[in-house]
Amino acid sequence: MENFFLSLIALALVLLNGFFVAAEFGLVKLRATRAKGLAKIYGWRGRILAKVHSQLDAYLSACQLGITLASLGLGWIGEPAFSRLLEPLFMVLGVESAALIHSVSFFFAFTLISFLHIVVGELAPKSLAIRRPEVVALWTSVPLYFFYWLMYPAIWLLNHSANSLLRQLGLDGHSGHESHYSADELKMILRGNGDGNSREEWNVVEQSLDFGRLKVADLMRPFHEAAVLHSNVSLAENLQVIATQRFSRYPFVNEDGEVLGIIHLKNLFLAELRHADVSDLSDYVRPVEQVTPETPVLELFRRFREGAPHFAIVTYADEAQPMGFVTLDNLMAALVGEIRDEFRQSRNDWLEQDDGALLGKGSLSLYSLGRMLGKDIDHPEAETVGGLIQWKLGNLPVEGERIEFDGFTIVVKKMNGPRIVLVKVMPAAKSEGSVGDD
Repeated sequence: MENFFLSLIALALVLLNGFFVAAEFGLVKLRATRAKGLAKIYGWRGRILAKVHSQLDAYLSACQLGITLASLGLGWIGEPAFSRLLEPLFMVLGVESAALIHSVSFFFAFTLISFLHIVVGELAPKSLAIRRPEVVALWTSVPLYFFYWLMYPAIWLLNHSANSLLRQLGLDGHSGHESHYSADELKMILRGNGDGNSREEWNVVEQSLDFGRLKVADLMRPFHEAAVLHSNVSLAENLQVIATQRFSRYPFVNEDGEVLGIIHLKNLFLAELRHADVSDLSDYVRPVEQVTPETPVLELFRRFREGAPHFAIVTYADEAQPMGFVTLDNLMAALVGEIRDEFRQSRNDWLEQDDGALLGKGSLSLYSLGRMLGKDIDHPEAETVGGLIQWKLGNLPVEGERIEFDGFTIVVKKMNGPRIVLVKVMPAAKSEGSVGDD
């Protein structure tokens, strides 16, 4: 009877070990946001789960203490309990050697305990918790909560001892569960959990994660590409620009090229409806947003959301003339891709040819080229493709000149004085042949 009772205790310790293993993996696998959601659905059990999950380090320590105590108890009780199971067999066989009986019984007990401990007490509960973390966490959190407070003095002592040891080794003893994932780590996590997503959906996700790292210089266009209205030309000429370009906002510049402000087409229409005089466009100039190339894109996006004109000029404080411009459309294109409307069926910045080569302006940003090539192209002294070419050569290139970079080759196709107008970019796999083709 005593042997039977000890065997039951040993089996109970195996199950207890499995409980703490399941609780540990269930809590670790469960997302914090999901734990908060379960608190609203499952009443007091859900609230206890959320409380336990919010103090993950403390309750994981409770799990470790429970596993250790169960394992020690199993080793203490299990061997004598299971070794006696073979005594009737030895009596039937007539084995009288105490040494032989002890050796065989010990081997049998050790093998059986190890099997039960590994399979029932470790692997099975771990696999169950990984597959069904919500269910396991809900069922184990309440007993774990009471066990934690029952053993709180021991857990407190063990945690503080471990943290003191880490401090002696020069390591931080604080929790690391609050650390944030980097953008690249988030991409890897999302890719590993979303096999059914389309390529377009992945593009939006990846571009959104990259958005916070961008500077205005990555998205701005050269100011000479902007459609502008001039203070020193006739109204008819300015209206012709509006009719041709069909934008809603236009920078208004003086004869020296300085930006006086921005004119919104809506204001001109309202003036016409009121039969007001629109011959002098300077009466309708509104302040324009000014940013530097180093301004974070998120900062400019915040200004646009708060009501600033959706057109900003890029300039340095000590320079009168702008170096570029950026619009809300440019920011949205960086987030979700190019957005076309019914009036301007704009083409992509880069034209992809049949052989995989890219044609584009030298004024395009390195960020746009990097997106097309699927790689990060960042340089501390260059913001555009043309700037990268001049940095590499140390002087102005000539038409037809070929410049080798890591992973791609650029061929200068057209120059206009000192300005690089058109370039051809060939990825590494496409850049080993002749450069003479157009």
